[in-house]
Formats: sequence, structure tokens, C-alpha cells
Amino acid sequence: MKVYAEYFEEDGLVFRTNTILQFGDSWELIGNIVLANPGSASPFAKVSDSTIDNLELFYSKFRNKENLILENWYEFSPDQTMQRIEKIFNGGYLQKNKELNGVIQLFNTFNIKNQNLEEAIHQIDINSNLLFSVGIEKYFHDKPTYFGFSSAVLDHEVLKPIAENIFNNSSNKIKSIYKSEFGDNSFYHPTYINRAINQEHFQWYKNSILESILE
Repeated sequence: MKVYAEYFEEDGLVFRTNTILQFGDSWELIGNIVLANPGSASPFAKVSDSTIDNLELFYSKFRNKENLILENWYEFSPDQTMQRIEKIFNGGYLQKNKELNGVIQLFNTFNIKNQNLEEAIHQIDINSNLLFSVGIEKYFHDKPTYFGFSSAVLDHEVLKPIAENIFNNSSNKIKSIYKSEFGDNSFYHPTYINRAINQEHFQWYKNSILESILE
């Protein structure tokens, strides 16, 4: 897995936006995931010229190229959450071995980079254009999409409506693997999946949502 993302520092806070997880050599879009906020993955180098070329092609095909700020793109070291995202999409949690070749887009409900989610939520009372990525659902392109907002987001008066809008504004095909009403769903973070995968109460979710992501 290679990880690319935009990285910003502003007023003492760190933001990560537009994260791309690339598997194999392809730059075709194969899936999407929406979580709470960026965690522990850290940048270690500016992206190469060849990666910039591929990012431009990817954005020309799947995103809004006009919003691409190339000087802010870095390569990141994958964190544990990203490793668990791979297992969601390659069937690792289902004892399957699907080879991934392409890009999974990782979006977040808000963009403050802090692996302490509770602390990050207390930091959202700021005025910054980097805080939220608006309209991300139009970039899903009907590819398998996993929503893992987490309970902390769903219990927050500001963040819950943002998560709800992302879900409700997604295409019917994207939402077809979930219950139609936002509030009737459980949106588990990959860390919870990793902990609960073999527990009896979790088997319904494993056999429905995780199976459907692979179809």
C-alpha cells in the first residue's frame, strides 16, 4: 500500500485531506471509505514527479482537478487504521484473499489530524476552510463505499449532521448495502471491526456489510 495525501499546518493544527490509498500499480478508483478524522499516519516525503503526473490524471478522471494543490501533497506511512481498511476491501476479515489493484479514497468527517478522536473533536471550534471537505459524495462514483463514522461523531451535534448529509446525498447504489434510514445503521470504525470480528453479536454485520463491500 502507498499512501498519498494533502498535508497542511495552520494556527497550530495539522490537517490531512484527500487521502489516497494505492494498491498495486493501477490508478483506477476501486472503492471509498469515510471515517471520523485523520489519525496517526505521518508524511515522510514530498510526492515524486511521476506521482504528481498520476495524481493529475486521477483528479482529471475522478475528482475536481482545479482543487488540486500539488505543492501540499506528501507520501505517508500507513497507520493501523489504513491496514484495517485494506482488510475490509480485500476480504481479510472474511478469510478471503482478494487482490487489490487501484485506489481507495479515504475521506473523513473532519480533517484535523489527531489520533486522539475526543481531543480532535474539541478542536473543531475554529474557522478554517480546511476543517471540512464538502460534497465528497459526488466523488464516490458508485464504487463500494464503507461508512465508518464512529460513535463519537454520531453523538456530536455538529459532526452528526455532516455525516448524515454525506450518507443521504450518496447515490442509491452506494446506500443499497445499508438500511435506508441513516439512524437505523451502525457505522463502525475499522478499529472496532478489528476488535469485534469474531464476536457472535457482530456476525450479522460481518455477513451483510463486509460481504457487500466485496461484491
